[in-house]
Amino acid sequence: MRSTRCGAWTFVLTAVSTVCFDLIEAVEIGVVVAAFFALRSVARRSSVVREQLPGPRRPGDEEIALLRLDGAMFFGVAERISTAITDAEGPRTSVVIIRMSQLGMLDATGAHTLAQICTELECRGITVIIKGVRPEHNALLANVGVFESLRHERHLVDTLDEAIEHARAHVSRHPH
Repeated sequence: MRSTRCGAWTFVLTAVSTVCFDLIEAVEIGVVVAAFFALRSVARRSSVVREQLPGPRRPGDEEIALLRLDGAMFFGVAERISTAITDAEGPRTSVVIIRMSQLGMLDATGAHTLAQICTELECRGITVIIKGVRPEHNALLANVGVFESLRHERHLVDTLDEAIEHARAHVSRHPH
């Protein structure tokens, strides 16, 4: 009861369910309630963070939005992350780098939302570069069309240096 508020609620609901129903149903209810609180906690820690480009600034850097996805991108937070990415790109943005190396959990809804974000940005003339896809996310992202939504395969990179170098090449080729 003194651990966390979520833990206390789970305990109380499980105890009350044991009295009202039988032990098996009480355990099932306890598991569902614990899962709900765990998902809520993961959703709260999930975010999109706009970062500064590392190193000295160069002309055109203001046109590059470097965004880091943290936590998880699943059905509970996909829409919020989509809105945050769309809001983060400003009126002069011509390239968006999405850093995915800190993204721990990704489900089909999150991957589909990411595909929609990439397609929407590309349709508006904004180049999308995806950096640091984890190996466990590769198949899912490929299946829902995230990689197809990119302009070409060179927009899927492993390191931040590659992503920034490629983004700067785009900005210098297409000055606004």
